[in-house]
Amino acid sequence: MTFKPSVKTQREKAQLELDDATEAISVLDSAISCGFLKDNHSLIAQGWIKEYKTDIENCKMFLENNKIYVSEYPKEEK
Repeated sequence: MTFKPSVKTQREKAQLELDDATEAISVLDSAISCGFLKDNHSLIAQGWIKEYKTDIENCKMFLENNKIYVSEYPKEEK
């Protein structure tokens, strides 16, 4: 038998992932703006930033959809 993580646990995990992705973008953006990266490395980092932005949007979408679910079914939250 497998157990599904609680809604609260899933929301916490998504929020942590969102926070981590936001911090990663900040660090990468700082490295790029300093200008000490080689051009090809800067391009790679820009690709990573795009991936993190996609992750952020996915997390936000999950949290928003999940908020609606929690408000409709509050007993599931406990």
